[in-house]
Amino acid sequence: MKDALRKVILNMTMTLDGFIAGPNNELDWMVSAADPEMNKDIVAVFEGADAGFLGYPTYFGMVQYWASVAKDASASEGAHEIANAVNKVHCIAISNREEKLVGDNSELLLAQDDHALVEAITKLKQWAGNGLLVSGGVRTGQKFVRLGLIDEYILLVHPVTIGSGKRLFTSKVNLDLVSAKTYNSGVMRLCYRPR
Repeated sequence: MKDALRKVILNMTMTLDGFIAGPNNELDWMVSAADPEMNKDIVAVFEGADAGFLGYPTYFGMVQYWASVAKDASASEGAHEIANAVNKVHCIAISNREEKLVGDNSELLLAQDDHALVEAITKLKQWAGNGLLVSGGVRTGQKFVRLGLIDEYILLVHPVTIGSGKRLFTSKVNLDLVSAKTYNSGVMRLCYRPR
């Protein structure tokens, strides 16, 4: 067994008022201006991870989306760099029932309840390797936070408020700020660790 456990890192985009999606899962509030420095940091997060957890509905769409971006000749250089980094990360799709996988670099994690999920994540953290990402899915992000499974939070806070939607944090979580960075686009990258 390793001396140190692998970290579970939550990497999410959110609004200034704390929403990670609109009421109907809208993401149209995200800053779309090209920001090479932010792209570089996003790529670094994915390159530092061996695997990423996604709820099954998000996994199904995200794997196909990033595969198509990688093949799209009209996509920007920054989009290609992010797509290539995302596509290299081993996807672990979480579901409470058998599901069809759409990517070659994917596996299904069956977790019937919170206890089964905590047990599976605890085992995965003990394997040798780099970080484990949680990078998509409202319910998955909320569940990992609620169960205390996150070792580090990387939040890309966009300079917009939407007034209502789906929050990442649904109860109190005490955090210590590790670093903060502001991009030219106005997005802030905040890194926290739980106390």
